[in-house]
Amino acid sequence: MGRKNPKQFGYNGIKGGASGVSFVMGWIYSFANDGAKLMQGPFEKSEEAKWQEPFEKLKAFSKYATMTPGNAGTLDMLSRGEISIGPVWVDMFYSWKANGQLPPNMKLVLPAPGMPGQTMYYVIPKKSANKDLAEKFVNLAESPQVQANGIVKRFNWYPGIDAKYVQAELDPATWQKLFTDISPEDLTQYGKSFPIAPYNTAILEAYERQIGN
Repeated sequence: MGRKNPKQFGYNGIKGGASGVSFVMGWIYSFANDGAKLMQGPFEKSEEAKWQEPFEKLKAFSKYATMTPGNAGTLDMLSRGEISIGPVWVDMFYSWKANGQLPPNMKLVLPAPGMPGQTMYYVIPKKSANKDLAEKFVNLAESPQVQANGIVKRFNWYPGIDAKYVQAELDPATWQKLFTDISPEDLTQYGKSFPIAPYNTAILEAYERQIGN
């Protein structure tokens, strides 16, 4: 992509949706080589110095990229062949594919060293009045049965627990649809979390200063 294939890569910057933010964060993880520090902390202001060169590379790369109007816009441009590759969310990708809005031969890939996704957490307040009941709810929500039927089958999304525990609860067609292009091992190895605060805000502000949207 880039100079050799101008305008064939499309992404939505950092204001058009989280898939573009994911691409930017993944770029920094890769070229600044400090992904583990950004995801796990602790925060150190000095880390920002490592982002200067990666953002210069991203600015140069973005001159040959297509800026899309959001995640749906990226999928729409992919469907029409206006771009050849771009970051999208898996749920929308499979929903559009099921509706015939994307070519059947279009595939997903999760490139090394990885891209961050929207990790979700259940939080029980320390002084919760119904702590035991809350724990039972969390255990139910994280059970293989609920993850399989409520997350994977209903929303075309990856489970919030290790996929190997969900496979027995899914029919082969659903499993193959979600894990043919990207395996559970790929998710474990290349699926990342977003940077902790305030790294996440600092990276987005640096993007705005050096590249804009």
